[in-house]
Amino acid sequence: MKHQAMKQTCQFWIIALMIALIVPSTVYAENNPFYIGVSIGPVINQLDETEAENQFVRPVSLDYGNTTEFQLKTGLFFNEYLSGEFIFEYLFPFKDETNLRTVKVDALMLSIQGKYRFPQPGPIQPYGLFGLGMMNTQMKAEIRSEEKSQSIKESDWGISTKLGGGANIYITPDIFTNLELCWTLGLGKVNHINYPAFLVGLNYRF
Repeated sequence: MKHQAMKQTCQFWIIALMIALIVPSTVYAENNPFYIGVSIGPVINQLDETEAENQFVRPVSLDYGNTTEFQLKTGLFFNEYLSGEFIFEYLFPFKDETNLRTVKVDALMLSIQGKYRFPQPGPIQPYGLFGLGMMNTQMKAEIRSEEKSQSIKESDWGISTKLGGGANIYITPDIFTNLELCWTLGLGKVNHINYPAFLVGLNYRF
């Protein structure tokens, strides 16, 4: 029941934020067009490994490596200062692998983020951002021994928050790249997910 309630709460906030972004778009869409983009970049491991370690019968000490994040997004410029984005994110698996075990943790996220831009002369336009979304994490582990192998799977839902900043760099008025440094923090049952990411993106404005 608690798991279902958490999932419903996440869905409520995602829908509320989508409405908050879509309604203003009917006013600003003509003069502040939509854009689509993709971003990818390295992620530094800051996860709490004890979440996975507690799933093992025998004591283990995990140490995940770094990984990569991929984003697919659609956005809208509300005015010269504000823009909003709806984002699908995939966090490729963090891995801890030895001769006796393989542990992987990945995540899917649907999120909405707002950007406050600081208009500047020239092609480089800096911004700060804040985001909120729904996150699903998957932990998969395989323990190997001479006698047998054992598999463990764990899936959790929760809310994710994002804080960061970056800059759009315009190649043409309709094509721009973005460089972004952001920190993602999971809440509730996904509070073991916690990482900084450096993303490079390509966007098309129409």
